[in-house]
Amino acid sequence: MNLKTDYRNLYEHWLKEFERSELTPLTQENFNSYKKNVDYIVKFELESRQNVEIQILKSYKYGFKYLFNDLLKIREVKLINAALVLQEIDYNSVIEAEKLFYQNLVSSIKGFKKLKTLTLYEEDEPIELDNILEVEEIPVHPFLSNVPTEKDLEISEVELTQKKSDVIQPEQVLQYDYILIRFNNPSPPLVGIDGINYGPFQENDIANMPQKNAKILIYEKIAEKIEVV
Repeated sequence: MNLKTDYRNLYEHWLKEFERSELTPLTQENFNSYKKNVDYIVKFELESRQNVEIQILKSYKYGFKYLFNDLLKIREVKLINAALVLQEIDYNSVIEAEKLFYQNLVSSIKGFKKLKTLTLYEEDEPIELDNILEVEEIPVHPFLSNVPTEKDLEISEVELTQKKSDVIQPEQVLQYDYILIRFNNPSPPLVGIDGINYGPFQENDIANMPQKNAKILIYEKIAEKIEVV
């Protein structure tokens, strides 16, 4: 294992994924290599008690874990956005798990679209499901992050206390409409249109969820809307 080379490859892939709106190619071979490197560095321990070496190793451990996990999170959000608009993706650019994830999302959305009109409780006006699934992309990367670059990791004993990586992305603020609902039946966890994980839920659980997600649950009779007086 060449620590610097492997870190640089993972960092460059993460950076491309972060900067581009479309999915970058990720082969199963590359995925396995990244995961193997992450597992190796996380378990690796130094016999030396030199503070500089320990700090450098900690930087590598943090960097490898963060880049690998964040790479997969960004790709997951891109797949969700593509599925919402039924956009075709290149299956050669994704690993098998991502392919299955995308296909299941598309199948669910197409199933909803077969229901042409639905009525919500006592509302007389039919509601078009297409309006519910109107495209509202989830932000790809809404959080602050500090990622050590390869250059940041090439530090001397003096530089160690003076220099830190500073790859910071501004927080993106988006506004969503929310509905308070009560669950009539148990429901598995789901990813809201706002990018937040909700659930799992049990019967009579109450949640404040994005309007688009809440309406679908209401239409399926899984939940009911709570009127706030």
